[in-house]
Amino acid sequence: MNLIIKVYDSLPEDAKKIRTTVFVDEQHFVDEFDESDDKAIHIVMFDDNVAIGTSRIIYSDKHKCLSVGRFAIIKSYRGKHLGEKLMKVTEQEILKRFGETEVGVSSQERAAKFYEKQGYRYSGERYFDQHCPHVWMIKKLNYWYKKIKVVNYLYLEIKGK
Repeated sequence: MNLIIKVYDSLPEDAKKIRTTVFVDEQHFVDEFDESDDKAIHIVMFDDNVAIGTSRIIYSDKHKCLSVGRFAIIKSYRGKHLGEKLMKVTEQEILKRFGETEVGVSSQERAAKFYEKQGYRYSGERYFDQHCPHVWMIKKLNYWYKKIKVVNYLYLEIKGK
């Protein structure tokens, strides 16, 4: 496996395809794309030239903090700890651009254990986003976290608009 991570300042087609496959086709969400996509930082993980995972970083007006969202790994790549790697790179991008800060995630309830393993903690009550139960989770990112050497197994390429 040859992993490459690319960071974009606009929504790339590869992220659209992953999100459509995971959230629309598999999970039957209807309103997958929104105005936040225009302002978000988008991250895509590739295995060679195949797009296999994505996330986005936005500012949540409701929670008054940055938020990691639209986090998805293509089904055939799940269970290989790639989500952990994608999250580390996503959090490093937040630290690089914004410094130490609190970060939230609107987690599907069934995915909350994954986020707990990444250091996120529950903050608030259960709620529904479309048909799916969600929970808000938060984590404080510190500079010590930046020292984790993600680049040992990932090549990070920055892409602009």
